[in-house]
Amino acid sequence: MKKLILSGLLALSGSAFAADWDIDTTHASANFTVKHLGVTNVNGSLGPVTGKFVTDDKDITKSKLEVSVDAKGINTGVQKRDEHLKSPDFFDVEKNPTVTFKSTKIEKLSDNKLKFTGDLTMHGVTKPVSFEAELSPEVDHPFMPGVKARAATGSFTINREDWGLTWNKPMANNSFVVGKEVKVALEAELTRKADAAPAKAAPAKK
Repeated sequence: MKKLILSGLLALSGSAFAADWDIDTTHASANFTVKHLGVTNVNGSLGPVTGKFVTDDKDITKSKLEVSVDAKGINTGVQKRDEHLKSPDFFDVEKNPTVTFKSTKIEKLSDNKLKFTGDLTMHGVTKPVSFEAELSPEVDHPFMPGVKARAATGSFTINREDWGLTWNKPMANNSFVVGKEVKVALEAELTRKADAAPAKAAPAKK
């Protein structure tokens, strides 16, 4: 549930191998799935996702990820349910308007897969989470000259009660109205300015 997370600026100063990737809010989402009545799934999403991913190819452990998601933008397709989720029974968005993730450790699993560990803050509670994410190859952005783009996708499961989202009602079938486990799926398009072309050598003097 993961805007999983981030507003703020990140920096890896002095590294020639660092690249600053911004999350393209218009092509990013934090979606979730939770059981209802113990028999069916309810799908929804949080609001706009923003953030920055600073990569260091020389030492991946120096890379940083921060994400921020607008909890006020929660949407399950049912207005009455969305209003309940925004209320103090759940997110209490007036007091806790954002969900954030800030990495504390990044590991390289393969050329296109990383493992992120960090702090997920939601409903005023901060707990550690880990998840794997796949990165697509870089491409030239067709509508933004001089900009590179790539995609990142990841998912994880949390127990919402660990973040104080404890509202529920028991069912006769030993289940609950709202499931405790929440599956979170993150999708983000990342963009960065392409590396500047190397300077041309000065012509030799005759």
